Amino acid sequence: MKDITITTYNGYSTVAGETTLTQVIKEIREGKNLAIVQRIEKLVQQGETEKADRTKKQLPYLTLTANYHQERLAYSIKNYNPVITIDIDKLKDEQIGPLRERIESDPNVLADFLTPKRHGFKVFVYLQSAWACKMRKAAFTPREITYEQLEYYHAQMYKACQEHIEMWLGIPVDKSGKDIGRGFFTSFDTQAYLNTELMEKIETVETSIIPPEKKEKKPGRKKEKSKGLASEEGEAGTVEPWEKLEYRKALQTTRRSEKFEPGNRNTFLYTLGNRCYKKGLSEKSVQQLVRQDFAEAEIDIATPIHNAYLYTNKTEEAEKKKEDKKPVITQVLEYLEAHYDIRRNTILERLEFIDFEENASGMKGKYRPLRNKDYNSIFVNLQMAGISCFQNYLKAVIDSNYAKNFNPFESYFYGLKPWDRTTDYIGQLADTVKTKDTDFWKESLRRWIVGMVACALKEEAVNQYVLILYSEQGKGKSTWIRKLLPPELAEYYRNGMIDPGNKDDLLLLSNRLLINMEEFEGAKQGDIAALKRIITQESVTERKVYDVQAEKYIRRASFIASTNNRQCMQDMGGNRRFLLSVLTEIDFHAPIDYEGVYAQAIYLLQNGYRYWYEGDEITGLNKRNEQHRMKEPVEENLYVYYRAATPTDIEVKWRPAAALMGTISLYGRIQANRQTQQVLVQVLERDGFPKRMNESGITEYAVIEFTPDQVSANSRRVEEKGEGRMEKGEGKGERQEELPF
Repeated sequence: MKDITITTYNGYSTVAGETTLTQVIKEIREGKNLAIVQRIEKLVQQGETEKADRTKKQLPYLTLTANYHQERLAYSIKNYNPVITIDIDKLKDEQIGPLRERIESDPNVLADFLTPKRHGFKVFVYLQSAWACKMRKAAFTPREITYEQLEYYHAQMYKACQEHIEMWLGIPVDKSGKDIGRGFFTSFDTQAYLNTELMEKIETVETSIIPPEKKEKKPGRKKEKSKGLASEEGEAGTVEPWEKLEYRKALQTTRRSEKFEPGNRNTFLYTLGNRCYKKGLSEKSVQQLVRQDFAEAEIDIATPIHNAYLYTNKTEEAEKKKEDKKPVITQVLEYLEAHYDIRRNTILERLEFIDFEENASGMKGKYRPLRNKDYNSIFVNLQMAGISCFQNYLKAVIDSNYAKNFNPFESYFYGLKPWDRTTDYIGQLADTVKTKDTDFWKESLRRWIVGMVACALKEEAVNQYVLILYSEQGKGKSTWIRKLLPPELAEYYRNGMIDPGNKDDLLLLSNRLLINMEEFEGAKQGDIAALKRIITQESVTERKVYDVQAEKYIRRASFIASTNNRQCMQDMGGNRRFLLSVLTEIDFHAPIDYEGVYAQAIYLLQNGYRYWYEGDEITGLNKRNEQHRMKEPVEENLYVYYRAATPTDIEVKWRPAAALMGTISLYGRIQANRQTQQVLVQVLERDGFPKRMNESGITEYAVIEFTPDQVSANSRRVEEKGEGRMEKGEGKGERQEELPF
């Protein structure tokens, strides 16, 4: 068998369609219903088992052993798959891992996965013993098989599989799921198991199943007059086989709790009638079957059976009235849980929801923002369902702790399959970009990506580096950057500079994952200084428009930039926050293995990978970035006329900064003012010019003044570098590209 057909349902009974076991296991591994399962797990941990059971009903319900046409009822059976569904429940956390290994080591296990409550396994068994093969051959060799015969076969095979699993695992299994139509809820389990080799050995059942006739509906609510029993011949109707089977089950259950003996016979018959009513058997058929079994007792059998049907009916009506008297809050919550799944996006601070009855193309099963129109629609639906409340009341219920918290970053990154610890997916991503320094590019991209993931997930982590891509126009830098985020997180991408004075811009630091500063080359020096403060910022404290007070918002965003200007840096004090690479070629059409890239980043982060720079690495970054800094005119002209004195120099001159500024401004045609003098002092201090304090308390610097010939030579050299920048668009220090930092 290439695959096994599975029936899907709307609710528990009405058939919705079909899928396959392979597809179901795939969806369980990939977390299609991750959000609901996480909510169930949380409720179980909090001890709210009833609410967890209600929430579990939101998961898709499926059957594997039997497939159906219209309903999950015997008359509607379509075909039978010779695989038994076994439930293992009530496990302790420490049992899960070892038991999983033991289950999957059994060659008779076709598939298994962790159940939604996380305390058990759903196991699908195909027994391969000689007895099992003989049973299957005997049952499915004939061209036809009745439903009763199929039930007998299934009961025997279930018992054998149950005993085998109990012996193999050494623990009892849940025996409540032995009926043919036993279904299961889907789940989330990245380690869900499927034995494809065993599936190929399973033979498709070609035998036609003769289904029973459709069951009668349960007795109506109209009170029936008490009638005497019909004789076995004459008025007695034909009892359907399925009714006999259900009656026998009810009789066996009753005998375990009550005894048919003098003084207790009416109680016994009343209990039996009650159970038959709940199984949907008609009173007429039950009266006939009871007369056949207890005729020799010579007692009034009709009255206790009739009373059971009469008063059970009344009890149901009373329960319905009691249901109608539930508090409004309970009715609203139960309605919401049955029709919607509502969550609070903690990154965007907004409510999102799924409408279980949504049939619009592309929207089925997808969360979308909860807007005013949606509130109105939910309110109308409540009124149509007979639940009366005010609209503000509904909004108060939804916008409360009722809405489960959802962090899209945690959901995506922690939901990835573990990295295989072999394939360098980040390296593959780096290979889509060719640079002049491949080693630096690969290392800086790796650190930056791990830093981005850390910043998104850890409250105390901050990605303090900006990845900068430099090349000429038209290389595809912006396209490549936009593709860095997986489609699931594309909403958390921002394009544009951050204005430190704009409240909304600052809040983007908390509700975005990636900020692309495309206008980086046009930023002023003051903007760059503000940016350096922002990229090291751990949080933002702001008051949103409709909030009463300011709140602290955790920084989650990382920065990236592209530029067409190689000398895009301006700060003389150091540029260690910027990781700039010179690009020569970009393959922005290459597909990105997002799962691999970010699973590798998660692994590196969790295993202590250092994504920040420190010590000599910082010195190396500052030196490297000097070739990308636009030099101040004062800085360039200083070295036309002077150099720093060394201990071996003889003609050393001690000059205050103002005197040096005077010479530079006079011959270099630079305006002398307080700002240019401050720049000059920065250069002198940065480059280690010897200094001293004179008698007047003025700082003097030791310099060697160049001769006129040396000045001319230096001037020509500066002019030549300037021309080189004009022609090639590149600054001085081209040969520094080969330095090992």
